[in-house]
Amino acid sequence: MKVVIIIPTYNERKNTEDMIQALAGVIPAVKDHDVHVLYVDDSSPDGTAEVVKSAIKKYSWLHLLGGSQKQGLGVAYARGMTYAMKEMSADYLMEFDADFQHPPQDIPRLIAEINRGYDYIIASRYVPGGSVPANWTLDRKLVSSVGNLIARVGLLIPRVHDCTGGFKLSRVKGFMDGFDFSTLLSKKFAYKIHLLAYMVVTKHAKVKEVPFSFANRNAGDSKYSTNEIKESLRVIFMFQYQNPKLRKFFKFGVVGGFGFIINFLGLRFFNGAYKGLSLPIGVINFLANATASEISIISNFIFNNLWTFKSEKITRLTEILSKFVTFNVSSVVGGILVPSAIIGLGTQIFGDQYRYLFLVLAVFGFTVPYNWFVYNKFIWKRKK
Repeated sequence: MKVVIIIPTYNERKNTEDMIQALAGVIPAVKDHDVHVLYVDDSSPDGTAEVVKSAIKKYSWLHLLGGSQKQGLGVAYARGMTYAMKEMSADYLMEFDADFQHPPQDIPRLIAEINRGYDYIIASRYVPGGSVPANWTLDRKLVSSVGNLIARVGLLIPRVHDCTGGFKLSRVKGFMDGFDFSTLLSKKFAYKIHLLAYMVVTKHAKVKEVPFSFANRNAGDSKYSTNEIKESLRVIFMFQYQNPKLRKFFKFGVVGGFGFIINFLGLRFFNGAYKGLSLPIGVINFLANATASEISIISNFIFNNLWTFKSEKITRLTEILSKFVTFNVSSVVGGILVPSAIIGLGTQIFGDQYRYLFLVLAVFGFTVPYNWFVYNKFIWKRKK
């Protein structure tokens, strides 16, 4: 396999001199893969590119891509990855910092995981054996941890522990070769969130996290900025907004929320209407919720058909009637019997003052996941 390590630079002359020497001791040690290093320099005024050009004469594995003005880390990686795939026929792309925060000696450890069939290999600070610098301030450690947690939750990938690091190895064929870099959601550090989401969420890559110790810079100023958290949040939001499944779930939630309001108000109305009956409070609430639920079921069917599942919309009258009957029958379980039983049993045991609490527990604990499954698998199942 041909592995191309991509190192973007801007005013990194001192680090580049030291890094090339360090890499010269690492690259030859990788025997079972063809490893190359591509420096992507954004016209550094300090002469970084000249250092690389001089070293290229000595090392055949070293390459330089220059000729561009500084536009941001994400743009530099996009240029480098595109060049590595098209001009160097890379099989794997490695993202790597120029400033020794990613230890060169860890490169072979990541490359070794290629032999185990992994598509996306992440050097992780947040798995056992990984760490961040001990001299980081408490606020920086907190921001890093919280930012990473937000990315894991926002992208719905709890199995990945380090979502915000920049030391990664990505398979090209079937993965990175299908990414359109013109759609990259960030020109800055948050590019890594988009690429991670593409590999893990969109392409379902087989992921391996390798623990490593994130180091301090050898020279120069840190590029760390709390603004990157805001940028990462924007990227997560934009990625998920473009996710068709999530958009559909959002619509499902809006329609369900409207149905919940109908259910809530209906329960209040019918609870008062049925209290004239000489029945136990649990039975009254069971009947009140059942009536309100049927009204919300009708509303949910209409709006889900017209909006949420618009691409699978039921249009023929006979099919509408048939599907509505199926929808109603399934909703008897998900929207009436089980929730009403939860509300009835709960208020019978704990009192009528808790009926709205049990309504919330019934709807969000059972009805929402049940309905999402039934709607997709049975009512509006996409025809092949």
